[in-house]
Amino acid sequence: MASKGGGQRASGTDGSDHSFRQRVDGKYAKAAAARKSLKSLLLGCFVYYPIMLAFALAPPLLTTGIAGVTLYNGPFAAGAAGGLVLALATYAHVSGIKHRPGWLRAVTKVMAVLGIVNLGAGLGMRLFAHEDARMAWGAWELVKQVTGVTHNRFYPILVSMELLLEFVGAILPTGVVATAYMFTLYAAPATTAAAKS
Repeated sequence: MASKGGGQRASGTDGSDHSFRQRVDGKYAKAAAARKSLKSLLLGCFVYYPIMLAFALAPPLLTTGIAGVTLYNGPFAAGAAGGLVLALATYAHVSGIKHRPGWLRAVTKVMAVLGIVNLGAGLGMRLFAHEDARMAWGAWELVKQVTGVTHNRFYPILVSMELLLEFVGAILPTGVVATAYMFTLYAAPATTAAAKS
């Protein structure tokens, strides 16, 4: 072939037939792009969930031990651990060759529900729980214990960090759901995609 090192042109063509050559169907190119986006979002989950788990569990475990895990921080830690397991399973599924669209959509929806419940519980905790029961207060206690700082300059930063983690925990899985839906739509065989239209 001419493109492989300057050899002769393929017989029977003058090179002007380039517009008629086979190309990858747009649907499959979109499926590949959706897979890449989904994997990127799942990598974001691999960063988020351990940070949330550490924010919920590290301060009480390091300051008071297992007794510090309470109704106020335990469910957040369990949600982060569950979300991490679901993200790992989803990443493994998307990295494989065969896909089960129903399974993928169901698992990502569970991730999104966990994130929304986490956000709702965090906002409810701000309204109903005493301030020293919040995760940010536990993180502040750990900062005081480690650094010896006694002024409250870091506490508002920790409260903002807690709120940011709760919002990211709802937004990131929702993006995973939308991207997983697009991936299953584009990766589906032509007969399935035509039936859904």
